[in-house]
Amino acid sequence: MNQSWDRDDDGSAYTMNSVDLLSKTTSEHGDADQNHLEGILEGPCEQQEPPPGTTQASIGTIYQIDLDAEHTGKHRPQSKRNISWKYGIPEKTGDGAIKVGEHEAKLVWSTHSGKYAIYVDGEEVHSHTAKGSVLEYKWKWDHAKACICDEDDSQSVRMRIVACRKPPTRSSKDFRCYEFIIAGKVFRELPVLGSSNYQNNAEFQNEEMELNNGQLMSILDIVEPGWRSDGFA
Repeated sequence: MNQSWDRDDDGSAYTMNSVDLLSKTTSEHGDADQNHLEGILEGPCEQQEPPPGTTQASIGTIYQIDLDAEHTGKHRPQSKRNISWKYGIPEKTGDGAIKVGEHEAKLVWSTHSGKYAIYVDGEEVHSHTAKGSVLEYKWKWDHAKACICDEDDSQSVRMRIVACRKPPTRSSKDFRCYEFIIAGKVFRELPVLGSSNYQNNAEFQNEEMELNNGQLMSILDIVEPGWRSDGFA
């Protein structure tokens, strides 16, 4: 199905026809997501209220928007990493229109000192010092109220960042040092905003061929070797 997307003047959200989004959600994700489309995220935290006239539409349909990785160290660029994953989550406005609000998860990591910080939409989620060459952190986030939620909050979105300083031996030239998992899916597996189709499976088939030849493709192949077949808990 062709979909038209219009970006708001402030650049913070995309608007599309609500019928198109509902039919896409139903066909690709099942009745469970359709039933959840009308829900509002109401986690236990009360830091911020949703924008007036909007409600969280569905955490079952999350779109990838952009990925950016920069090395910004003053003397040695690779000594500081800034990785940004931008993604979209549908929100329903008061007049019934569907807007895909843009969100950002960000990792800032000094590989020299090991210090790192993780942010969502500018709010700090976690900061720590990585002891080795790999860091990993998991959390659950309420986008409507912009805060971490308790483990038992079924309305929140599960998130996870895994990163390493450099590709290991026997890795592909396209090895991914930074991975963002959201709602049980790797970021690059999410449907692309503005497209009616998911990512082409040919890319994954090529990865499988390289894996069969002993080439590691992602930091996830090291920390969680069975993720391709078993998924994420």
